[in-house]
Amino acid sequence: MKRASGVLAAVVAGAWAWGAALGAEWEAGGATWKAGADLRLRQEAFDNIPLKDGGVTRGGANDYWRIRPRAYAGVLAGPVGLDVRILDEFRIYDCGAESSKWPDEAVFDQLMLTLAPEGLGRLTVGRQDMVLGSGRLWADGTPKDGSRTGYFDGVRWHWEDGEGTKVDAAGVYTQCEDPLAIGNVHRDVTGYAGGFNSMDEGAAALFAEKRKAGLAGCGGYAVWKHDTAWRTAAGDRVEGEDIWTVGARWLPEFGDGASAELEAALQWGDADGRRREASFAAGSVRVEAGESGGWWGFGGTHLSGDKSDTGRREDFNVLFGRYPWISELMIYAFDGDGVGTWNNLAGVQAEGGWDFGKGCKAKGTAGPLWAEERNGSGGGLFRGWLATGRFDFKICKGLTGHLQGEMLLPGEYYESRKTAYFARWDLSWAF
Repeated sequence: MKRASGVLAAVVAGAWAWGAALGAEWEAGGATWKAGADLRLRQEAFDNIPLKDGGVTRGGANDYWRIRPRAYAGVLAGPVGLDVRILDEFRIYDCGAESSKWPDEAVFDQLMLTLAPEGLGRLTVGRQDMVLGSGRLWADGTPKDGSRTGYFDGVRWHWEDGEGTKVDAAGVYTQCEDPLAIGNVHRDVTGYAGGFNSMDEGAAALFAEKRKAGLAGCGGYAVWKHDTAWRTAAGDRVEGEDIWTVGARWLPEFGDGASAELEAALQWGDADGRRREASFAAGSVRVEAGESGGWWGFGGTHLSGDKSDTGRREDFNVLFGRYPWISELMIYAFDGDGVGTWNNLAGVQAEGGWDFGKGCKAKGTAGPLWAEERNGSGGGLFRGWLATGRFDFKICKGLTGHLQGEMLLPGEYYESRKTAYFARWDLSWAF
């Protein structure tokens, strides 16, 4: 820990100096220029997270730091803009298997040209973050590097009418190994299974929605995704697949601070000669507690699982939703299936929170989880009771953080019945 403390102190001091020098926006040559930096410090710990096939994930107890400095620069001249952002993330382990350490590698997670002629929407070309629709199926283009990056390589056109209607059209192609990374680390940032799978991902999508008071709010989307052929950790070849997904969202507002969301999607394709037929649904209701800042509600999620007695493949592919939108803890419980491959999962939860103002807010959820198919080592369908809590806070301008904790009481779906937990604290400085 002495070495870790020294590295951490050097990173913090360097980032403060970096930000003080760069954090600015100015006018020059008829254009608007900007530059700056941010630093994120995280410590995460977890233990006893059960796996479908028995035992617990990643050797049991894990405790590590994740440190990510970033720097950015950009210029805007009329309707044309250029943005560049570079980062590095490395880890310091107290226990658990080590996967990255200083200096690791430098990564461009933004390298983007923007064209925004008046009245014609905004076209962005290049490497960029991209969240479409609810974000459940399209938000993270690089799931295998955790929260280090989430970029897509592609093109996006975005248009809004200023009255609640917006449309997004996108085409992306992300390679398994970043060709722009600086360093000698060979890291697979796409794919499903552990190890280097050599799977590239391409997709085209159209998303549209209309936000409107009353019951008329709605949205819809269509996505085609292609996975190239890839290899499992054991070296077995898996053929590529074309996956088609169509979905709809209902976004009613009932007045008096009450609103709801319902999303459903159907999916089909050909997976290794097997017809894929899968489905997904999620919904929630939220009620604001007057002007106090509090709220309460409930929600539910269902992602179909693969049946063992058919010639089809029924497990839902969450496309670019392989990140912890359901739970930080539960994403590790899917290690045996693949990083963030949410499927064969159903759950309901009560939820509530409070917005204290000035950047401080809290949220908690609790409820049961089930599997649709009885394919776990425990032989049952009940995955267990999951509870989550998070508190976001702001210390001063540019300095924010959060505390997060989750706990799972495993059910008979799993062989391991030990109480599992996930905990994290986070501090982020933006300069």
